[in-house]
Amino acid sequence: MTLKTRYIILSVLCLLFASSCDKKNWDDYNAIQNPALSENLLTAINKNPELSQFASYLSKTGYDKVIASSKSFTIWVPTNAALQKVEPAILSNDASLKQFIGNHISNQTYLTSNVETFLYIKTLNGKNVTFTKTTVDEQPISKADQYVANGVMHVISDAIIPKLSAWEYLMSTNFLQKQQLESLNYTFFDKITAEQIGIDPNTGKPIYKPGTGVLHLNRFTDLAAINNEDSLYTYVVLTDVAYNAEKTKLAKYFQTGVQEVTDSLTNFSVIKSLSFKGVLNADNFPDTVYSTVDSVKFHLRKDDIAETHRVSNGIVYVMSGIDYKLLAQNNDSYTKIKPIIIQGEKLDSMLSVKSPNIRLRRNPDNSLFRDIILENHGVSSFWFNYRTGANSTEYKVYWRVVRDYSLTLSGTATDLTYFPLSLSFQTPSPLTFTKPKPGVIDNGINPATGKRTFSPDYSEVYLGNYTSPKYYSGNKLEPNGAGMLNIYLVGNASTTNGANTLLLDYIKLIPAL
Repeated sequence: MTLKTRYIILSVLCLLFASSCDKKNWDDYNAIQNPALSENLLTAINKNPELSQFASYLSKTGYDKVIASSKSFTIWVPTNAALQKVEPAILSNDASLKQFIGNHISNQTYLTSNVETFLYIKTLNGKNVTFTKTTVDEQPISKADQYVANGVMHVISDAIIPKLSAWEYLMSTNFLQKQQLESLNYTFFDKITAEQIGIDPNTGKPIYKPGTGVLHLNRFTDLAAINNEDSLYTYVVLTDVAYNAEKTKLAKYFQTGVQEVTDSLTNFSVIKSLSFKGVLNADNFPDTVYSTVDSVKFHLRKDDIAETHRVSNGIVYVMSGIDYKLLAQNNDSYTKIKPIIIQGEKLDSMLSVKSPNIRLRRNPDNSLFRDIILENHGVSSFWFNYRTGANSTEYKVYWRVVRDYSLTLSGTATDLTYFPLSLSFQTPSPLTFTKPKPGVIDNGINPATGKRTFSPDYSEVYLGNYTSPKYYSGNKLEPNGAGMLNIYLVGNASTTNGANTLLLDYIKLIPAL
């Protein structure tokens, strides 16, 4: 072995020895400096006399075994003095005590030093608490970030009382809004969660244990789960005066001829727009916010707030009024009473069995669209039927018909052959609106050729106004088609091919202002 080789080996051995010495010294240093890392949360709480009452409640509820495990937790521990301020009814009932203690514990480790503004944290009782650098659910933290082996402990000077969810809060009130939401409750039998106890020998069908598989649901929370602790909502509860004002404003759009049905529809229209995703701060409301269920554009005002309630899954504002966009203009669908757009290729039926063509066309801006065309069918007044829901209101009616073929005159012709088109409502006749020369623009005579020239009409053409006689739900399953407004695209009263074509991109109904 050369001298150089021996030197290299000796150097490596020294480095390894030094590293092991440094590691041992560092481990010894940590052991001396962080003795808390050798104990768990339960041990740390039990040895602190100021936390003895909470320790006894941990034992009584079984959470002592939970926080003694190897999993990581964050626990906000109220002092004995803090627990003396808690209502005895909470502490004397086993179920409410467990809910109360679970409200102070969460999975994972949360340090105040890692909070920028605030965090919503799920606790072991299923509720959420708001955690900031100095508070938890608005209760001050007196000693923060106390490390132990399986997590972190924060000592608090007031206990965290479990909050109601937005739904639970509303159900605790006597507002009209609560009564209307309760009317939307229903039960559903779920075979998956039901407990089967046998088979009926006569029918061969399963027999289920009574009371199992029955789900208690609500048609509003099916759409906006303000009862769900896993989602954050801003929910608006209207004062009774404001609620009745909204009903009065909206009732005319839901007329059915049956007062009870109209009332029910109007109530639901009011209710369904009052939830918003996330937590909206009243001191800094966005200029525009969109409702969860029906995407109505709202402008919430702090001056309209009568009460504010922090809830476990967000915030509830009791408000004396709301400001939103009621009627659409042009294509604005972020309104309470929305525009109706019916694509030509989405027809429901036709006069007789024919084979229309669905065309893929290009707009002048190179975007694509589809329309429907039926030519050379030889039937007078042939029609396409479109069915839609609608409100009981006046609509401005538009269509787009784009004729982009056979636009060049030949021979001795001085004008095009046209195919008049009409719209009618409810029945194919009488006709409501007719355009004798649809889908084409007459550009006048070209001086160079002496002939008239034509181009496709890509514009949306206003036909006139139509008043829907009642509210149509859009439910095709209602008996006798009562839930649908029928619209007919009617061709020319001619059997001459070329003069009886049906052509349509879309029909649009905009609520009149």
